[in-house]
Amino acid sequence: MSLQLEIKNAVEVKNLSVAYSAVVEQAKSKKSSVLTRSTKIRKIEALSDVSINFPAGQVTGLIGGNGAGKSTLLKTIVGVLKPSVGEVHLWGRPHLLTPGMGFNRTLSGRENVILGGLAAGMTLDEVRSKQEEIIEFADIGHFIDLPTTTYSSGMFGRLAFTVATHVDPEILLVDEALSAGDSSFRKRAVSRIRDLCSSAKAIIVVSHSSALVSDMATEAVWLHRGQVRMQGPVAEVTESYESFTGETTETAQLQSGIDRK
Repeated sequence: MSLQLEIKNAVEVKNLSVAYSAVVEQAKSKKSSVLTRSTKIRKIEALSDVSINFPAGQVTGLIGGNGAGKSTLLKTIVGVLKPSVGEVHLWGRPHLLTPGMGFNRTLSGRENVILGGLAAGMTLDEVRSKQEEIIEFADIGHFIDLPTTTYSSGMFGRLAFTVATHVDPEILLVDEALSAGDSSFRKRAVSRIRDLCSSAKAIIVVSHSSALVSDMATEAVWLHRGQVRMQGPVAEVTESYESFTGETTETAQLQSGIDRK
């Protein structure tokens, strides 16, 4: 029985808030000749009372400006970050795909296929059995045997995406991993994502590209300053988002700083 038939939602986020503090240096006073250094604690509200369900067997796009909370949400779902308030419920094994997760830039692409596969949860035998398939899909030619420091950002992203999507996770979280890929590879990547969906896996795709989200997803969630601004069919959400960004700029949400010398 497939995951989609067993459950309705693969991920349920309930009243989630995530906040953290950062220490920043205060601006120096131009009126004083005395050199004084001071810092301020800045509390950052990355997510605020977010409630979203991500259905099984579906691709959901996650859009929003820089600092909107997209990556924070994915990291909280996968367990890298802990909620300040609220809950995240999962029905399946999640895997977060970010460019180069588990990779060593001093090693060759071929070596990083093994290293990245192990970091993604595959056994050594599984990685070796899929190695040539991964290399063929990434299609970076003779660069596969060169250090990844020689790769362009697009080539590096292609290899990272290919390794992660051959892990067969039940819940795949894709964070800007295709932003640097060329149009030819993007078409194959979209096809790969759809193939994963046919196996009833839930996929969440984060991208600044509304066009890419539209190609991959059927539903979309728009995050704005740490809150859900809109959720629904991908065409409607991306159209509203593009209209909004044409008129204004999104910024991250901050709370007042607390001075500390």
